[in-house]
Amino acid sequence: MWISNTKGQNLSSSLQRILEKNYPEKIGPGAVIYVFDGQELFTANTGLASLISKEKIGSHTSFRMASVSKQFTAYAIYQLANNKKLNLNQRIDYYFPTLNKTVGAITVKQLLNHSSGIADYEGLMGDKWTVQLTDADVLKIVEPANETYFPIGSKFRYSNTAYCLLALIVEKVTKQSYPSYMQKHVFDPLGMKNSLIMSKERVPTARAFGYHPEKGQFIFADQSLTSGTMGDGGVYTTASDYAIWLGYLSKLLSNPTTKESYFGNGNRFPVNQNVDYSFGWFTGKDKNGEDILFHSGESTGFHNIVVFYPSKRKSVSMFSNRDDLKIAGVFDEVMEILDIEIKGLEKEKLFHWLGKVYANTL
Repeated sequence: MWISNTKGQNLSSSLQRILEKNYPEKIGPGAVIYVFDGQELFTANTGLASLISKEKIGSHTSFRMASVSKQFTAYAIYQLANNKKLNLNQRIDYYFPTLNKTVGAITVKQLLNHSSGIADYEGLMGDKWTVQLTDADVLKIVEPANETYFPIGSKFRYSNTAYCLLALIVEKVTKQSYPSYMQKHVFDPLGMKNSLIMSKERVPTARAFGYHPEKGQFIFADQSLTSGTMGDGGVYTTASDYAIWLGYLSKLLSNPTTKESYFGNGNRFPVNQNVDYSFGWFTGKDKNGEDILFHSGESTGFHNIVVFYPSKRKSVSMFSNRDDLKIAGVFDEVMEILDIEIKGLEKEKLFHWLGKVYANTL
């Protein structure tokens, strides 16, 4: 079994000890861990959601998901494709006619699986931006680009730009704002009552604020110029709501047809010889040959990571409101307790490996 009866009886206390060992500052920002073994839920949490209000972190605390958000953006695209409202093989200049011809030839699917080669908007911002970017701003930034990093569809290169454009595609197809669509067609139907896309109109309750450790203290670091984009990282959710999402996704992917439409060879793109990317998830095999999905999120003030067995409805997720790298060691300790190893990534902390993918330094 994934979790033996003996480990299961003590798992919550073991998780708590790991957290308290690595995050001893009880009056500082912290983290929450959720483990579901297919039948039972095991949780642990430590630290404060806000250093001002002193509210403690718990399963009800809403965290910024950063790049863990991409799986939600991808699901919105999946819904629209499944309802025949868009074609994954459609060129994106159909939606964005102002794009250069070369860039416009990218398809929706290539945005989804990071094989587009589209320019990173972060590298093109320069120093003229003084207010937070929107997804529409990202489109404006990349409109002048007349080439891609490589021939379209030939390589993998992680791209936040791609998922900002996907959110704009959702808006163009549905004639709704991206936050409204996600609320009406994803969060509300699933009963994710404490989940939303952060915007001027929608702010989460019981919110964790982000912090950065510096010289022995924690500096408020909740937002940056790129924290206002939505498609690549705008979801706020709680550990308990996220468990609802994974439960739904597990049920969805139990259907062979749906699983193929999500992770079939036509949609997956190889990251390396062991790991692929599709619909907002890294996909691979564990040491026993079982399918395993994973992703992390890194942004100002927040670090998150999740590992998920869709066929077993087993998962482990960790959300934190501090942007140091302690999460890498903590999550590896948890994976060791749960006896999880991802084929090809055994010699490196998963969070660090994912960070290299995002930075395109593998």
